[in-house]
Amino acid sequence: MRPSGEPGRAQVADQSRPSAGPDIRLPADPHRLPPPAEWFAADAERHLLDRPRVCPMCGAGLDGGLVSESWSGDQRIFVTWCARCRWMGDVVRYDKVAIDEPEH
Repeated sequence: MRPSGEPGRAQVADQSRPSAGPDIRLPADPHRLPPPAEWFAADAERHLLDRPRVCPMCGAGLDGGLVSESWSGDQRIFVTWCARCRWMGDVVRYDKVAIDEPEH
């Protein structure tokens, strides 16, 4: 007799086969993407990939905070609020940045 909680051979073999339904052990996806045919699907995907993940002030994760994206011209602006330190501000993503450094 096996100790309780130890899987038997049949249970291990069942876990290795692909299942027909969703895996009920996984939590629901909080960032469900729209269907690929929708006009904004690519923008939604880029938002999830590019959004800030940590607070620029304290370094805490922004999962409990707020990250909202807007656009100004070709700039992508992420209005960000941190639940830990209460910092609120804009995080701006640029494709290219040109910086002039003054002579010393």
